[in-house]
Amino acid sequence: MPSIASLTGLRLGDLIRLDWSNVGEKAIIIEKTRKRGGRAVIPIYTELRKWLDQREKREGAVLLNSRQKPWTESGLETVWQRRKPDGFDRTIHDLRGTFATFLALKGLTDEKIAKIIGWTAKRVCEIRARYVDEARVIIDLAERLSA
Repeated sequence: MPSIASLTGLRLGDLIRLDWSNVGEKAIIIEKTRKRGGRAVIPIYTELRKWLDQREKREGAVLLNSRQKPWTESGLETVWQRRKPDGFDRTIHDLRGTFATFLALKGLTDEKIAKIIGWTAKRVCEIRARYVDEARVIIDLAERLSA
């Protein structure tokens, strides 16, 4: 199952402060993010809705530890490091780029992705060039060489 980090692109600090009051029918809205103080509006799409619907508790913090208490940043980061697959060298923060790539592959413009992620359109363009466009070129080449 994907993590809420890869499904929303939220920073670690915003993930642990994510409250059910931020979760609407169509979007997760955080009026003031921790790092930049900007507004985050994450559209709730099918996979994210499934993840949210599997949560038992629907009030207070969305992310709870095994004692049903809200996570701390260090606690969540430690569990992430311990549970990530062998050979996986990414951090929780890297999942923001994973989410940006997902949005790009779904056809969103750099400007729309930037509004959701809280980056500049230039930063999104760099991510798109590195991961999305490169992947498309490789897939296209493989298909052409296999024909």
